[in-house]
Amino acid sequence: MVADIKVTANTIEVTNYIKSLQRKIPSNIQKGLSQASAYGIQQITDKTQKGQMPEGGRFRPYSKSARKDRAKRGRQISFVDLTDTGRMFRSLTFKATRNKATLFFRRQEENKKAFFHDTGHGKMPQRPFFAIGRRDEDKIREIFNKAIRLWVNEKVLLEI
Repeated sequence: MVADIKVTANTIEVTNYIKSLQRKIPSNIQKGLSQASAYGIQQITDKTQKGQMPEGGRFRPYSKSARKDRAKRGRQISFVDLTDTGRMFRSLTFKATRNKATLFFRRQEENKKAFFHDTGHGKMPQRPFFAIGRRDEDKIREIFNKAIRLWVNEKVLLEI
């Protein structure tokens, strides 16, 4: 038994299909970056408010005067959570474009506050919190890849 296989291809259709993919995928990349950024912000906020650094470990404790002042104002003093009024973390946001995402603080005052905490600039002890730990990096990669894979799978299913 002999089987004949005949392949026909319309190169114009193939070219147009590839061009349509190129136009559509940037929005999906941006969506994936947005999802990954939102997760990054959530992790930074959650870990910091539990008193954890990005790679694990605890922040240096509050000074005696800071503990006294915080207790007087009804704030928790058992661990450092970098939260006093909550404005700094409410100001944390992101912007995603076609090829990158940036996490930042909307208000300049909160940006300065975060800088002083993160770097230990001035009289502040260094408490690095504005970073992504290795485990979180892997999860962020996974979130981004999943967003792209879902789109590719949907596209392939629709084309079949």
